[in-house]
Amino acid sequence: MKLDVDKARHIFEEKIARPINLSVEQAAFGIFRIANAQISDLIHKITVEQGLDPRDFVLHAFGGSCPMIASSFARELNVKRIIVPYAASVNCAFGLATADIVHEYAHIETLSVPTTAEIINNLYEPMLEQATSALSQAGFTSNRMQFKWSVGFRYALQVHEIITPIRGETPLNEQSMNKLVVDFEQLYESKYGKGSAYRDAGIEMTQFRLTASGLIDRPDLLPRPIKDSDAGPARIGRRKIYVDNHPDLIESDVYDFELLEVGNELDGPAVIHTPITTIVIQDGQNARMDEYQNIIIEEAKS
Repeated sequence: MKLDVDKARHIFEEKIARPINLSVEQAAFGIFRIANAQISDLIHKITVEQGLDPRDFVLHAFGGSCPMIASSFARELNVKRIIVPYAASVNCAFGLATADIVHEYAHIETLSVPTTAEIINNLYEPMLEQATSALSQAGFTSNRMQFKWSVGFRYALQVHEIITPIRGETPLNEQSMNKLVVDFEQLYESKYGKGSAYRDAGIEMTQFRLTASGLIDRPDLLPRPIKDSDAGPARIGRRKIYVDNHPDLIESDVYDFELLEVGNELDGPAVIHTPITTIVIQDGQNARMDEYQNIIIEEAKS
C-alpha cells in the first residue's frame, strides 16, 4: 500500500492536532514524549523497582524502531551508553538461530537444612538421565552438553523463595553443599538488605532445578580495523528532525550507515540511515562505529 503523506497529515491534523489547538508538529511531539515516558516507566519497573540502578547498565537498542527513540528515553533513565547492533532489526532472529537448546527440569520437595549431599544428588539423578536422553536424541554429544543445578531456598515460615545456582562441584559434596547455603544467604541479603538473613529461623529447600543445554556452534564475529574518526565522508545532507528540549524541528546532519567506517565519530543532533532501521542521536550526545559495526551512543563529555 502506497502511503499518501499529505492525506495522512490532513487526517492527523483534523482528528488530533486541531481539536487540542496544536500544530501537527506540536501534537506529534506530544505523542512522542508520551510514548517515551511509557517506555521509561516500564524499564523503571524492571530496574529501579527491583533494586537495580539503570546507570549501571548499557541500553541495548534493537528492532526496527527502538534505535530511533532509544536516545530519548535513555536520558529519562540516566543511562550513559546505548548500543545499536549492526543487525538491529534481525537481532532477535539472529539470537534465536544461534541460541543453545535448553531443557528445564524441576523436582518439588521441601527439605530442611542441613540435608546430606547424597539426598540431593539422588533427587537430581533421574532429571540428569532424562535430560541426557533428550539432548542425545537431539543430536548432541556429551561434550556439547551442559548441566546447571539450582535450588529454591527460603527461611522457615516464609513464602518467597530465592533460586540459588549451585556454583560448587556437582554432584554435591559436603564442601559444595555448605557453599550453596552461604550463597543463598548472600543472595537474600543482596535482595532484602544487609543483615536481613537470619539462619536461626531455619532454612528450607523447596525445589530442585536442572537446566540442561545443548551447546550450538556460533559464528565467529571478526573485528574490523579501526580507521579515521572523521565521519564527514558519510554525511549525505541535512534535514529538520525532532530534538529533545527544543520546541521546533532542528536542522541536523544525516549520515549513510553504509558509508561509515569503523572508528568514525559524529555529534548530535544527527540521523544515521541504515538499510534496516533509523538511528537518532540527540543534541549533547555523540556516536561512533565500533570494530563490529555497532553504533555506540554516549552522552558527550562536558
